[in-house]
Amino acid sequence: MKKLFILIAALIIGAAGYYFTIGSQQVADELKGIVNNQLQILQQNGFAVEDRKSEAKQEHFTIHYADPDKISRYLQSHNMNISKEEAEALKGLKVGVDLTYLQSASSAISVELYPAAFPPSLVQDADQEGKKILEKIIAQKIFLAHVDINKLLTTFDGYLKDIDTTFEVTADPVTLVSKGFTFSGTYDADTVTSSTNTIKEFALSAKSGGKLSMINLAGNYKNDGATPYEFKSKQEIESIGFSDTNGSSASLKGVHFESVGEVENNLSHSTVQLELAKAEIAEPQRAFRLEGFKSKATLSNISIAAIETMDRLDENDTEGYKKALNALLSHGITLRLDELALQKYAEGDSGTLSDGFNANAIVTIDKNIDIAQVGENPAALLGSIDATAHIEFSDTLYQLLQKQPYFTLASLLFTPNTKENKKIFDLEFKQGNLKVNGKSAL
Repeated sequence: MKKLFILIAALIIGAAGYYFTIGSQQVADELKGIVNNQLQILQQNGFAVEDRKSEAKQEHFTIHYADPDKISRYLQSHNMNISKEEAEALKGLKVGVDLTYLQSASSAISVELYPAAFPPSLVQDADQEGKKILEKIIAQKIFLAHVDINKLLTTFDGYLKDIDTTFEVTADPVTLVSKGFTFSGTYDADTVTSSTNTIKEFALSAKSGGKLSMINLAGNYKNDGATPYEFKSKQEIESIGFSDTNGSSASLKGVHFESVGEVENNLSHSTVQLELAKAEIAEPQRAFRLEGFKSKATLSNISIAAIETMDRLDENDTEGYKKALNALLSHGITLRLDELALQKYAEGDSGTLSDGFNANAIVTIDKNIDIAQVGENPAALLGSIDATAHIEFSDTLYQLLQKQPYFTLASLLFTPNTKENKKIFDLEFKQGNLKVNGKSAL
């Protein structure tokens, strides 16, 4: 059930993000010409336009996700990260569009979007109650996004209509709440160059007691170059909560997620950071408190040409994929775990916080690796990977981990180095051989 609501929300948010946020620099009296031009472009790229009705200052039509393969390529070219598989899942979706010209002094085009029909695959998989839920969403326009585009056709802003509704499922009624969902952005020619979004409250709760909630999300995105691979994105969430009927719960506070993409010599380099100020996790038999979790990872030397070649290939073109994969790896892909750390933790109801752990690692793949050889002998891949890692546990955390079954055997096989109340492991993997603190482990 949760996947259903998440999918529906993603469809509407995605539609609001791409639809009519592309256009050209033309004067206001050519708005209908711009709309006609954009609809033609959509039709050339996998969408169908149906049920179109035009008046002097208003229009209505339906956008039909008809050709997933064309749609995925089109959206990817406009900074929308969607795979062929994700586009395939949307096949048959229809989005209703109510469009008004010059609705206000600042708005050239105002658009309202809402689901008019769900993908047949989703409807077929739903039971009778699920089908009633889908029918209610369409009949009441529960998921409705409003978008305004300025008269210079350079910026847009909008919102998702507030939601507070209960789906009367016989076994366990589900209530959906969404408040303060707004977004805005800028675009240049046919590319979104920046965007912001906020959500004050989102909650999905069942009468039986299970609940998923999020409070105060704020995010932004900026395209910093000529390609979709040059960007900066940041999301911050005040709190996330989860609970189920089995006595498990989690509360996360101060969530920060950031990603950066850069391009040099047609190679993509991307960095992802995740920070969490506090977390409380409870299970029927135990509970934990965490503070100061941080992680940062960088993936470098990814061939953009190879990625774009893969996107164009037929899914049955095995030889084409092998060649593209060799090209992808030909520059020596490097994965760096710059930081993985937990400052403090506490077990159970103890008010005492103990030190946690920190780690870093680097993994490289030999640029001369032969994918055909790996296909014949998968073990050959191990010889093409070099990796090093450094891990430090506090004494108290290490003692706690030793009580866990999955960690007990490892602690017996590998003896840590000890320094300043810390247990230290240095790992090295080279040419298929693993060493832990200088001693061979394989």
